[in-house]
Amino acid sequence: MKSMVHWYWVTPLLLFGGLVCAEDAPSRSGQVDVAVELEHLMSEHGFKLRGIEQTQGVLGHVAGADLRVRLDTLLEAFDHIIVQSPDGGVERVIILGEKAAYVPPPMVSSVDGASESDDGGASKANEIVLETTRKGASHAVTLTLEGIGGQKTEESMLIDTGADQVVLPVSLMSTLGMSPSSTRSQSVQTANGSVEAYVGKLSGIWLGETRISDVEVAFIDDQRLGGNSLLGMSVLGRFRMTIDDEKNQLTLASK
Repeated sequence: MKSMVHWYWVTPLLLFGGLVCAEDAPSRSGQVDVAVELEHLMSEHGFKLRGIEQTQGVLGHVAGADLRVRLDTLLEAFDHIIVQSPDGGVERVIILGEKAAYVPPPMVSSVDGASESDDGGASKANEIVLETTRKGASHAVTLTLEGIGGQKTEESMLIDTGADQVVLPVSLMSTLGMSPSSTRSQSVQTANGSVEAYVGKLSGIWLGETRISDVEVAFIDDQRLGGNSLLGMSVLGRFRMTIDDEKNQLTLASK
């Protein structure tokens, strides 16, 4: 089913959860009440759950012995986040809402004054189209980060509108020519809640051939991010954004 989602909600950050013994969670399939099954899994495995009220009266499928797989299958009709705990289990599940139906992308007038096309649609010359890869229910893009002194590195980044800034693991600081002394300590907001981070500015981020300069970035402990980097609102907030689930494409257009 084709789905085009306007991503003004927190983009799912999918991290691998723990395993469930076959004796504790036997493999089974079929339709169940999603809310009831979520309550059962939460009670059995002790993770936190937010947004369960949105699943009331909805039927879903249950399959597999792995907890993460079971949750993904159960919530396949919903945009959701599964957050990993430090010991590798499932710490939190956040249900964002039912997946949106296909919505045509916005027609955007060129910032350079490009003329209308013959069929009446606006030119898309000012749009940035990036290929995405799937990480569970999430989309990721590979971008080039430019640090102090022009040092560059490519990084795969999850699209996360719930993050105020671009969020990177602390281990990347030296690669980008940065250090704690060149940043400030600050509490930042991510999809997983508020965390302490080292906040500074990258010289630039390359979105394909387009360079965005002076981008605010937050460095967080690698374990808290589960090895992921997040493309947050310090970049995404500059654009109107759509994601094509079928084509695996992110389109950024001038506001």
